[in-house]
Amino acid sequence: MRRMTEQSQYLKVAVMIGLVGILALGGCSKTNVMGTTEGEGKTGAGAGATTESGGVGSAPLQGFSQGPSEEAVKRQAPLVGKADTAEIAARQAREAAKRELADIYFAYDKWALSSEGMKNLAQNADFLRQNPTVKLLVEGHCDERGSREYNLVLGEKRALETRRYLESLGVKNPVTVTSYGKERPVCTEHDESCYWRNRRAHLALEGAK
Repeated sequence: MRRMTEQSQYLKVAVMIGLVGILALGGCSKTNVMGTTEGEGKTGAGAGATTESGGVGSAPLQGFSQGPSEEAVKRQAPLVGKADTAEIAARQAREAAKRELADIYFAYDKWALSSEGMKNLAQNADFLRQNPTVKLLVEGHCDERGSREYNLVLGEKRALETRRYLESLGVKNPVTVTSYGKERPVCTEHDESCYWRNRRAHLALEGAK
């Protein structure tokens, strides 16, 4: 009977020790869980701090510039079609046709070019080379002396000589020659001061009034 009592006491003590151990283990587990949660919260807060303070999240996005001025869209040059180019060329030709070229003057009964005539033709040639599509008409004129037939031939020779010299200067424009002889004087006085103005080659551009 006494032995059974002792065994019962031992059993109670063992149960109490077991309960104390279980309670102790439960308390440690709860402490670890709380500690882990707090640690993760701190880690998350640290990651957020890293993002705000210039860590990995602060790196600039690839393919984008930081300056707004660099993002401005560049203007493209306007496209010029063939029709526009042709219209521009036609307008330039019309404007060129309004220009008056210097007349070339000749000595009495001569068609050879003087030094002054060559100088004026050189200036005319510069303009014609810059406007190669402009058509040119060279008119040969004479003063009132001599027959009508003779002056028509003399006027033609003056026009042909003028065209020849322009071509020697590299002018490639279409050039037509004609002679009016003494039929279209610019001056009608009967003296030399008027005659020399009529002995001329007049250069007329197509479309000029």
